[in-house]
Amino acid sequence: MSAPRSRLLASLLACALVVGLLACDRGAPSGSALDLAIARDAYAGGYFLEAETAYERYLQSDPQGKHRLEAWTRLVEIASGVKGDMAKAVTLLETATLEYNSRPEVNWPLLFRLGELYELQGLRKKALDAWGRCLDTSGGDAVKAVQAQMRMAVANRALGKHDLALELLTQCVSQAKDVETKSRAMYEMAQTLSLSWQWAKAITILDEIQALEKAPQDVKVMSAYLLADAYEAQRNIPKAREILLSLKDTYPNPEVIVARLASLGQQHGAQIAPQLQPGDGIPAEADSGVPKARRRR
Repeated sequence: MSAPRSRLLASLLACALVVGLLACDRGAPSGSALDLAIARDAYAGGYFLEAETAYERYLQSDPQGKHRLEAWTRLVEIASGVKGDMAKAVTLLETATLEYNSRPEVNWPLLFRLGELYELQGLRKKALDAWGRCLDTSGGDAVKAVQAQMRMAVANRALGKHDLALELLTQCVSQAKDVETKSRAMYEMAQTLSLSWQWAKAITILDEIQALEKAPQDVKVMSAYLLADAYEAQRNIPKAREILLSLKDTYPNPEVIVARLASLGQQHGAQIAPQLQPGDGIPAEADSGVPKARRRR
């Protein structure tokens, strides 16, 4: 154990001892309140393993505690983000979602995160179930509904259920409250159409994205790249080249554009359908920490 960590542990233990001795006389924190105070101090100082132990003690010692949601959330963060123990993070979330099952407004972000962790583990059907519960408990909140539908659409697409994915994405586009979310849903629609080589429909949607003034730059760039794919698949090489050249200064990896220009027209249309990896997609932005779009290639 490092010297700084040893010093913090000694300090925390000394604090616990002193506070415990004086608790009766001065009303200082004791029991679960002391566990919570130690957990918070350790977490704030970056001593996550010590925080984990204290938060676990808090959950065990105070079944009706007012700060249990904080404890569950922090424990999931430590398990997934610090220790990389996705299995433990899933178990924690499964338990937490059962505890808050009767409180949908509290349970919603927990369920959404559970779906993400299931997806990371390749448990796509379980992820769909979690996001389906999110959709069912969105309570008429269009933003929440779109977030859940977007993730469900991408997961169903990865399972080969393109028609269902398109149905969900169509709902996303119609319910989206802002241009960014709408444009990302439209891009996912074009991606889904391209997987079944419905290039003409994909081109129509991609052109609409380019016409959206407030669409994010990254969505426009990715849409243009897919548009070049579509025109190449239709053997319209001059148009595909024109689009690729326009991306030389804006595409995240210019070398990809150079390589695509060099190989333009050398592949059969059916061979250039986007090769999406499981879970690829552009989920709607959300306060719950949903990641931003992954760029193709």
